Amino acid sequence: GYTESELLTAGLIVEPEAGKTHDRFHNLLMFPILDARGRTTGFGARVLDDSLPKYMNSSQTPIFDKSNSLYGINLAMAAIRQQNRAVLVEGYMDVITAHQNGLHNVIASMGTSVTEKQVSTIKRLTKNIALALDADAAGEEAMLRCVGYENRLDSEVKVIILPKGKDPDDVIKQDAKIWQHLVVEALPVIDYTFNM
Repeated sequence: GYTESELLTAGLIVEPEAGKTHDRFHNLLMFPILDARGRTTGFGARVLDDSLPKYMNSSQTPIFDKSNSLYGINLAMAAIRQQNRAVLVEGYMDVITAHQNGLHNVIASMGTSVTEKQVSTIKRLTKNIALALDADAAGEEAMLRCVGYENRLDSEVKVIILPKGKDPDDVIKQDAKIWQHLVVEALPVIDYTFNM
């Protein structure tokens, strides 16, 4: 029931130079991205093979701004307030696995770039943020960039140290209790920076 113009504006279809539109997310596994009120604002998608890029998000639209979005925020808000801690991970599967295992204060930045807008959203729920970004160079670089958020946003930022080669999804699937221990043992971001 939507017009082609509406689908183009929403970023669900693309129009290459030839002028013929096609599905932006053809043959990809889709993840609806919802805002804090549970309204769909965009989509993430993952390839089903080994092709690159592995993940794709909706393009910037009038209602979707990746830098302002947190995957799973609609499901995690109550738990973040109750536990007084938000755990920020990179990916959709990290959040889904966490919630399937009763770890409801987990949300994702949808990539390694943690933005000031995202941290501001979290700060309205808690001043305690734990980062569990992938244990690779991009994740480490993103965590180091978060040092400035502590002072600017008056938030306590901690870093969850993941086992080498594992992401949150792997750790939680292996043993949710190990994950909970890693969260408790998270290092203050300043200590993590000095260690790096």
